[in-house]
This record gives sequence, structure tokens and C-alpha cells, in this order.
Amino acid sequence: MSIIAIYIIKLLLLPPTSLVILALVGLLLDKRKWGKRMTIVCLTLLWLLSLPIVVKQWALLWERVPPLSAEAAQQFEPQALVVIGGGIETSAPEYPGQVTLHVRTLLRVRYAAKLAGELGLPILASGGGMLEPEDISEAELMAQTLNDEFKTPVAWREPSSSNTAENARFSREVLKEFGINKIVLVTQAYHMPRAALEFRKAGFDVLPAPTAFIGHAGESRLLDWLPSPTAWYNSFLLAHEMVGTLWYRLRY
Repeated sequence: MSIIAIYIIKLLLLPPTSLVILALVGLLLDKRKWGKRMTIVCLTLLWLLSLPIVVKQWALLWERVPPLSAEAAQQFEPQALVVIGGGIETSAPEYPGQVTLHVRTLLRVRYAAKLAGELGLPILASGGGMLEPEDISEAELMAQTLNDEFKTPVAWREPSSSNTAENARFSREVLKEFGINKIVLVTQAYHMPRAALEFRKAGFDVLPAPTAFIGHAGESRLLDWLPSPTAWYNSFLLAHEMVGTLWYRLRY
């Protein structure tokens, strides 16, 4: 199944799109009692998922790994840092080739550069993700960004993976030749539990370094109680992670 087809299926099955579709179905079946109830339930859920305060609390269920501390890194004595790709933006006319990193990947790359400088670690960039084999890989784009914009060289590239499990397995194939088993792993905080599990299953000793927390600690603000499109976007990411975790338990 193509990447585009998979993305469309995800978009239709996960909130908020799935809730909009079900609400419309309920409106079409308004004469039936369950149709009205379905519409009310879906609209209520849409409203709740538009509130940052609700989505932040949901995120805490997935963002179980705390930020990396200097003490933990020192005790762990890692040999390398692995940063996982989070997507590519294919419509960026302000960049040569009109391709650049998605904001998710850019957040990971930025944090990887910071940690690599602080810890003195070589970096492996992991990610394929393009539609055609001849296109530039996500790993190569990450390496270019790290080198050109963050002045941080990349030691290894893993350009063939298309999901988290492959990130782990293919990265293992690259690094085992260098006797590297202990790694610092960089990805989004909500994605870290599944990612760390897959890398450990692949044979790595993993020190998680999560970034871009959705449900970060702190006092709630008035804006957290007001509807926000960003909350809907984050709810999609969290729902995707929930389904992804279940799918990985069944498949891998």
C-alpha cells in the first residue's frame, strides 16, 4: 500500500476527521433516535478535543518519559545519538528543490544538535519516507539541515526506513558494525515509549531523550480553556500514537 493511501486512511479513521464524518452521518439520519445521539456525541467530542487543557491531559498518558538530565547521560555513557525522522514537507518553494523537513522532524533535529554538542556524540539520522526511490531521503535532509544550519555533522545515515520498527532495525544494522549498542534516542515525547521499545527490541541499550512535549507541566492559562486548531492537530497525533501502539503489539 502506498504512503499516500496509508495517510488518507489514517486521516479518515482518526479524529478530528472521523468525528466530523460521523456527525454528518448522524445529521443525515436525524430522523432516527441513534442518529441524533451520534451527532451530539461526536460534536461534544470535537469540542472537547479542541480544548488544549483536555489534549494536554491526554498527552500525559503517552509522555511518560521525563526530559533527559545531564546526570542520567553521564551515568549511561552513550556511544552515539540516533534521531528519528518525523516527516518531510514537499511543498516548500522557498527552499531549493521545494522539499524540506516537516516541523516535527525539525524539532527533533534541533534537539539532537543541542545534545550532540553537549555530550560529544556522533549522530545517526534515520528516515526514508519519500514517495519515489530516487528522491532524497529524510535521513539525507536531516543530515543537510544538521550540517548547514546547526553546524553539526552527521556520522551515519539510515535512508530506507518507513516506520518506527524499521528505524530501529535498520539503525541497528548500521551501528552494529561499529560496536555501538548504547544510544541516546531523540524523538517526540508522545512517540518515545513506542520508539524506545522498538529500539530495545532491535538490540540497543536506550537512553530516551524526548522533545516537543504536548502535555508539559505548568499552570493552566485562560487560552488552554479556549478552542484551538492546534489542539485538534495534537489530538490527531495522540490518536495516531494510540492506534500505532496497539498495531505494533499485534504485528511486531
